[in-house]
Amino acid sequence: MMKSVKQMVLRLFMASLVLLCISGFGSAQVSAAINPGNEIKYNIKSDIFIESKIINVFSAMKKDEVKIYYFDTENKAFLGADYNHRLRVYKDSNKIDITYKKRFLNTPLDEALAITQGHGFTGNESNYKFELDIKGGNHTFAVSRKESLKETSKVSFNSVDTDAAKNLILDNAPKKLQNWDSEVWFNDTLSQAVVYGPAKAITYKGSYAGYEADIEVWNYQDEIMVELSTKEDDASKAADIEKLWHDKLEAEGYLSDDQRGKTAFVMEK
Repeated sequence: MMKSVKQMVLRLFMASLVLLCISGFGSAQVSAAINPGNEIKYNIKSDIFIESKIINVFSAMKKDEVKIYYFDTENKAFLGADYNHRLRVYKDSNKIDITYKKRFLNTPLDEALAITQGHGFTGNESNYKFELDIKGGNHTFAVSRKESLKETSKVSFNSVDTDAAKNLILDNAPKKLQNWDSEVWFNDTLSQAVVYGPAKAITYKGSYAGYEADIEVWNYQDEIMVELSTKEDDASKAADIEKLWHDKLEAEGYLSDDQRGKTAFVMEK
């Protein structure tokens, strides 16, 4: 009798443990869902928005002067596979940034999220950014990671040595993106990369229609692009801002017909 009671208690304990594990697993799955942020962007007319106009319209303050370089092969193998690798170097600073990005062009969000989770991402990676890039009516999901480094004698605002920059990109490449397709392919493609750029940019902080705004003025090969943007975590609120800004910019005559992204502005010339 005592033995059967002990067996029953043991079975109940094991059943409870299984239920607890299942419950815990379910909670982990829920908490690990990828919930992308949103960045709403519009290009505004570059012939209108000289510095004084930017400062007045957006109550803006000048932030940084930057040079931006992209690294890809001559036939743009990275871009063709929806990757980009961008180097930003800052004037009057020893800071440089390398951004690694995997984009999902023309891919529904739920499909892009499923693919991303299939590559081992859970949404809990604090050093990665999951974001929906909203521009020109297009909503493009992207996974990115930014590495902030110190300038070197060969990679600085005044001078960027291509081979030295490629070595920095390789040395700091995040493994999950480096291995997305194949580490061998990534490394081989990077070894063949050339420089696109630099574009020169001036960045500002301000506000528009009640929301914080970033304004970037890019100059490349005698062409100027001015981008207005803001970030919003809540998808519903982001949709409201997208419509509000579009309608207001259009009504004020500020909206540019050219809604290219910054990568295209430099790399697709």
